[in-house]
Amino acid sequence: MTMPLEPSIKPRSWGFTNDQRSSRQLRCSSTWNLGIPKGSWDSHMHIIDTEKYPLPENAKRSHDAKLPQALINATRLGLPNLVFVQLSSYGYDNTTVLDALKQVGPSRGRGVVAFDTGRIEPQTLHEWHDLGVRGVRINLRSSKTEMSKAEIQSTLRKYAEVLRPMKTWSIGLYADMAILDHVQPLVPKLQVKLVLEHLASPSGLPLDPAQQPGWEALEAMMDNPRVYVKVSGPYLFSREQNLDNFESLVKALLRMRRGEGVVFASDWPHTQAQGYDITPFMTKVVEWCDGDEELRKRLFRDNARVLWDA
Repeated sequence: MTMPLEPSIKPRSWGFTNDQRSSRQLRCSSTWNLGIPKGSWDSHMHIIDTEKYPLPENAKRSHDAKLPQALINATRLGLPNLVFVQLSSYGYDNTTVLDALKQVGPSRGRGVVAFDTGRIEPQTLHEWHDLGVRGVRINLRSSKTEMSKAEIQSTLRKYAEVLRPMKTWSIGLYADMAILDHVQPLVPKLQVKLVLEHLASPSGLPLDPAQQPGWEALEAMMDNPRVYVKVSGPYLFSREQNLDNFESLVKALLRMRRGEGVVFASDWPHTQAQGYDITPFMTKVVEWCDGDEELRKRLFRDNARVLWDA
């Protein structure tokens, strides 16, 4: 399947000047203390370097977010271990992810790539695995790709067939929560890890389970130890500065499987909300752990180690 590129959406600046953004990025993590466990993971972030890795002509324009900036941000957030996720604008050219892994090393880096199941070679997968790649990404939401039940199930089967021999790889799915009604029946048959990106993409906030398409399917899926949800990307669903409308959703996800199916991610550099500061959301998420230290460790560190084979 050929995945379309992300649509041309102009990033929102959030009112920050370049100098203000630089100041935010350079702040030392010691200036705030949320009790983030040592050795925590940022399970979803991107590298964008349009000078070194030019974007295709028809791709969405994005502000640069180079590796040195990413490492500064990781220190600021207290998330030293990074999962480099293929930006959909780069299509199947995974050079940014692979080069970042080569520089950071597999001790603190993992990668999620994109590829065509009909063209990928097993040898390539093994070479990527040695660098730290542990997953493939299917992006339906920001690319506005619509699939029928048969199409999404066929796509997932094809990727699972390719990944199953890799043992520890996952399929990352960025799609509206409603599509999980089609995905859930297939989960036991895939026999690979499945990662639902960005809070599993609800249609509305605050969460109303009775009105949320796909919610029952998500609950059933989360009973499977191979299924994970990334607690990330709040700005994708609400631009309100008061983040309380996420509380019911995040707490529900934290309760599922005793908190063993969630991983935190910054989604830096926030391509659709340029200049966004994730720390208020991190603060709220820590509060929603309700003082449960073990839950906090699972969310920020321990689950990621299992998911990313670290």
